[in-house]
Amino acid sequence: MNDNFGNLKLHLDSDISTHPRCKHGPTLLFSRHMGGTQGVVKNFYVCAAYRNRKDCDFYQEVGDKVTQARLFRLSEASKRFLANNDFGDSYKAVSDAREGKVDSDLEEDEEMEENVDTIADLAEDDLASEEENDAEDKESDVNGSEEVEAKESDVNGSEEVEAKESDLNGSEVVEAKKPPTVLKFCQDCGRASTPLCLIHDITKLSREDLDKPARILKAKSKESKEAQYFFSASTKEFLVDTIDSQGFTHVLCIGCPSVYECLPDTISSNSLLLDLDPRFLSFYNSKQFLWYNFFNGHFFNGENSSTIFRDFLISCDKLLILLDPPFGAKTELISHSLDRIIDQLEMFSISAKLSTMWVFPYYMERQLRQHRKDLVMSDYRVTYSDHIQFGAKEDAVKSGVRKLGSPVRLFTSIPLSVLQLPASEGYQLCAECRVWVAQENRHCDQCGECTSKDGRTYVHCDECKRCVKPTYTHCKLCQRCKLPEHKCVEGGVVVVKDKENIKKVVVEEKKFVGKRKSRKRNRHKREKIPKKC
Repeated sequence: MNDNFGNLKLHLDSDISTHPRCKHGPTLLFSRHMGGTQGVVKNFYVCAAYRNRKDCDFYQEVGDKVTQARLFRLSEASKRFLANNDFGDSYKAVSDAREGKVDSDLEEDEEMEENVDTIADLAEDDLASEEENDAEDKESDVNGSEEVEAKESDVNGSEEVEAKESDLNGSEVVEAKKPPTVLKFCQDCGRASTPLCLIHDITKLSREDLDKPARILKAKSKESKEAQYFFSASTKEFLVDTIDSQGFTHVLCIGCPSVYECLPDTISSNSLLLDLDPRFLSFYNSKQFLWYNFFNGHFFNGENSSTIFRDFLISCDKLLILLDPPFGAKTELISHSLDRIIDQLEMFSISAKLSTMWVFPYYMERQLRQHRKDLVMSDYRVTYSDHIQFGAKEDAVKSGVRKLGSPVRLFTSIPLSVLQLPASEGYQLCAECRVWVAQENRHCDQCGECTSKDGRTYVHCDECKRCVKPTYTHCKLCQRCKLPEHKCVEGGVVVVKDKENIKKVVVEEKKFVGKRKSRKRNRHKREKIPKKC
């Protein structure tokens, strides 16, 4: 059997400027080993942004003849895509709202809501007064002693009414403290609301919300597409504190809008956000946000965005690249795209000092380290808001999804000895390593380091001469630590071990003799087409 059958290989050594283009920019070149005849390889181009053909249906095999009609359709599709993502009017509406220019329709809606609330309050007061009058009429028919009690009850009732009125006034004060609405935002359209958004999901924004778009935008959390999630409050606070304590003058946020909006004014004015989500065009100008495809280096707004990005790199002094890519993307592709930006920085700014923070799961450490020798994994658990698996540890334990908390970590070029983790979240400084680690991560004297990866305390195995997970035991047949119930492969024999007995089963190697024939199901149910006379 061909060992490479079905393997998908990404060719990063190919010149991407010569590749065909879809509406998301230059495509990527892949190859797949086909079954049947030995050595048959299919080379093809697909979209760099989306791996699902339903999201972008571009597909072209190498060597295929491209007709003028196909080129015209691709050009028209790109023009429609850019026209549908033109946020000029929405940005103008947001800018007017920042300057205090409230739309007249919005003021009328607020006045109408206030009138409705006033009418409701008056109706409640009238109903309460009618109930009091009825109670007084009934009490007037009672004898003198009961009249005294009625007077006392009236006094108590008036006190209760005053208490209710005071509560009502207190609630009105609370409602008065609520910031006024300056803009209506359509979540379905991803832009400022228009008269066409009557039946859409509308969110009312205050002046403060306009500066925190990641807080009010609904995340595009489709796993096979954007897989967009925003950092939790604790993670944002840690990253911002780290940026401040390390003295970075410039920050390049790639897919981290929730951190970008929390940067201090002294740093945010020298920072830039790159993202594939065009909805941020409604809230940021071209000096703050660039609509960008990280995997092929494509700026959707053309040469103007490229010039802005080049000027940003030229002005950098001490730069931090904060990267939060989709976890389903190929590690070599992410690393190659990161190298593209680093090469541009070295070209335009010789004196710039660069540091990197790459957010990725701990179980991808081996793949990441194959391409990025300069990055090391920190013990800090990165959490996301509104995410079951990657949320806070308490929420994950309650939901029963993950008992060990978020598996997402920070891979950074910043020395771990100077990267201080928050003690309030349970992190501590290892006296031997001089590195901040989680409280579950204990120092191993034999290994000479803190060895835990997944949030549990590892144990040292003398036979393997390394620390392993606490659920593992050393297997003499495999000569390594594994789970107690596993299959040991020794030559052509598989040893199946369980708690009661040990079985040996001979494994025959499967031979692939040729191309697999397709099954023709329901052949007998197909109607035969009669021959023409």
